[in-house]
Amino acid sequence: MCVTDQNCADKPRFTPSRLVVQFGKPTSALCSVCQPGCNVTLFNIESPIGTLATNGTEVTWTVNEMTEWIISPMCYYNNDTDTERQCCSVLPITVYKPPENVSFSVHPDEPMSEGQQYTLQCESSKREKDEPKPVSEVFTLNITSTKEDDGVQFWCEAKLELGAEGPQPPPVVESEKLTAAVLYKPHLEASLPPDPIIITEGNPLTLNCSSVGNPPPSYTWRTSRITSPSNGSVFFINSITHEDEGSYTCSVSNEKESITVQFNVTVQDQNCADKPRFTPSRLVVQFGKPTSALCSVCQPGCNVTLFNIECPIGTLAANGTEITWTVNKMTEWIISPSCYYNNDTTDTHCCSVLPITVYKPPENVSFSVHPDEPMSEGQQYTLQCEVRNVAPVKNLTVTFYRGQTALGEPKSSKREKDEPKPVSEVFTLNITSTKEDDGVQFWCEAKLELGAEGPQPPPVVESEKLTAAVHYKPHLEVSIPPDTIIIREENPLTLNCSSVGNPPPSYTWTPPSRITSPSNGSVFFINSITHEDEGLYTCYVSNEKGSISVQFDVTVQANNLILIIGLVVAVVLLAVIVGVAVFISYHRYYKEGAYNLWDRIRLHTTHSSIPTAE
Repeated sequence: MCVTDQNCADKPRFTPSRLVVQFGKPTSALCSVCQPGCNVTLFNIESPIGTLATNGTEVTWTVNEMTEWIISPMCYYNNDTDTERQCCSVLPITVYKPPENVSFSVHPDEPMSEGQQYTLQCESSKREKDEPKPVSEVFTLNITSTKEDDGVQFWCEAKLELGAEGPQPPPVVESEKLTAAVLYKPHLEASLPPDPIIITEGNPLTLNCSSVGNPPPSYTWRTSRITSPSNGSVFFINSITHEDEGSYTCSVSNEKESITVQFNVTVQDQNCADKPRFTPSRLVVQFGKPTSALCSVCQPGCNVTLFNIECPIGTLAANGTEITWTVNKMTEWIISPSCYYNNDTTDTHCCSVLPITVYKPPENVSFSVHPDEPMSEGQQYTLQCEVRNVAPVKNLTVTFYRGQTALGEPKSSKREKDEPKPVSEVFTLNITSTKEDDGVQFWCEAKLELGAEGPQPPPVVESEKLTAAVHYKPHLEVSIPPDTIIIREENPLTLNCSSVGNPPPSYTWTPPSRITSPSNGSVFFINSITHEDEGLYTCYVSNEKGSISVQFDVTVQANNLILIIGLVVAVVLLAVIVGVAVFISYHRYYKEGAYNLWDRIRLHTTHSSIPTAE
């Protein structure tokens, strides 16, 4: 019997104490059987491969080519004081093989779109924790693409980390590198000019709405006074006139989305350099709320007699050459107050227009998922966000959320129409459900981004939150057991195949045929195992989405302690029986002269001489 316990303090020692060797490569280890001067006669190393060389009580084990995946050389010696007891040590060996190949891919295999989820996939051969032989496995990682990912290289590497005894640095195999192509909506690259743009008549006008996007965006300019606007990112007028004054809209679009940039141009006369000025220079006001602005008609000391503000609503209050325009309740969606004066010296008319944005936060924001049914893992669903009665829609941003993670910001289809009055619109976003979505809250929010002159923070209306119920097949929750479970007789046996799934899974056990009433729960328990319980146990875990099975191979070893106790009891009983027999024989011989057991025994071994006739 080989032991490694406290009764065998002077155990054989391997050098090194652990081996890490590549499959097909040579290796060796030295076993010092016992301390110098120890008294042992029988010792060796047991191993299915390799050669041995002995030098005193040291044995060198050498393998020219490692051809085994599972190998545990054992160095032992017989204890001369107890020939039935062996002292031994086992050399732990890890046999490894670097990945033959590491491949990288992205799913779905198509150009990425900004804000969408993609799965990075890395396939390599590797060694599982409980699987010594080479296997291949696919590893995945979900990402949400951004415009910054466009042109970036994605790849993966597989590294075998084999500890201090393994090769340094650890073996690493890299995949090929894939350059991502991310499709994303246009983003303004040029800085926005002041609003309004005030320019003197006769000067050149340059408006720039250069943007980046993938695919590269196209440009469309709109203005009511020019019949053939530019189709590039820059709009240019060589010499501006009063007829060119007004609003210029640049629409930037590609297949993913579109944005609009508005330029309000005010042209001042060469003879009207001192134009009226509004404070503030731009107004953002909520529909139904009060507002006001001050017009400084001209510089102090100017010579004007006729000046005013023209506007369909509001009241005016003049103080010298300053006019205050006040509205108690904004009731117009489109309004442009004009402040003007007549120049008595030059007989010219000078004016300025106050840009006003009238807004209305959404009345209601509702969220839904289509189709309206419990989700199934891996299926595509449409998130829908309905925003009712909001203005202006061009300033509206809708964001979908998974918990607190933003999923995407689809833009309004009515954005290019520059509709100032309230509208209602439905925004959608497609997602692919995963089991991690089960129990997660999905929702959306609508935000009106009205610039620096608007309310801070911007008005935000959130939808109700919907908790997702995702149906998915069972996934094992506990660690996978070893291939063979070795247990001693009469010990308790616990087998666990607890899993998660939606709907909650059911369990069916198929034990060896000798067991007639198996468990129907996730745990199979035997209080005191016997050899009759040995065999293959299979746990089937299933729900309406799928099933998995887990096998447990149970080997029951004899309980040597019981055998030893039985032998001791048998020896004691035999000694008692012999003792009683001797006592009875002795008593009869000396007290009664009766039949003596030992005489009878000696009779069979005593030889008598019988005389013979000559």
